[in-house]
Amino acid sequence: MRPTSVPPVASFRGGIPDSLVARTLLAAARQRPGLDEMNCQFVLEWMQIGAMAQDVLRDSLARFGLTEAKFSILVALFTLDPDPVMEADLANHAGVTRPSVTNALHELQEQGLVGRTRNTVDRRVINVHITKKGHATIDAAIQHYLETAEHLARFVDRDVQAAATTLCDRLILSAKIAR
Repeated sequence: MRPTSVPPVASFRGGIPDSLVARTLLAAARQRPGLDEMNCQFVLEWMQIGAMAQDVLRDSLARFGLTEAKFSILVALFTLDPDPVMEADLANHAGVTRPSVTNALHELQEQGLVGRTRNTVDRRVINVHITKKGHATIDAAIQHYLETAEHLARFVDRDVQAAATTLCDRLILSAKIAR
């Protein structure tokens, strides 16, 4: 396993980096009425942990010349194979914007991982399909991505994972209420 791209940093309680911004935010939370410094620190730490995990997973994709958008598109095509897919549907399946799909498909086509053909019934429609090379690449990338995710969780016991899942559900609910 490659080391992460995130350099070790001094931290408060193991989570948020000891930076001017972090110290300022926590000092503001401590000094302002109605704010709980520990709650603020908790959320900032979770954000940092999420960013660190995302960096590690992005590095696992980079080994295959993939970005998160390209990975999502290839996973969708891999799942729907052998059926060709329209670009608009890919954006929906992959959870990325339509312009992102267009740009990513151009690069994936240059890499030989996808092909695009005009629909024979409606010439305005372009269908996208995964190539053999794309299939092999995404299969290996999925395996490496999942191994990396599993590696990230290796020191977290199942009961702690269950508690963390409950915690994540509560944070998501809080975020929805805050909107």
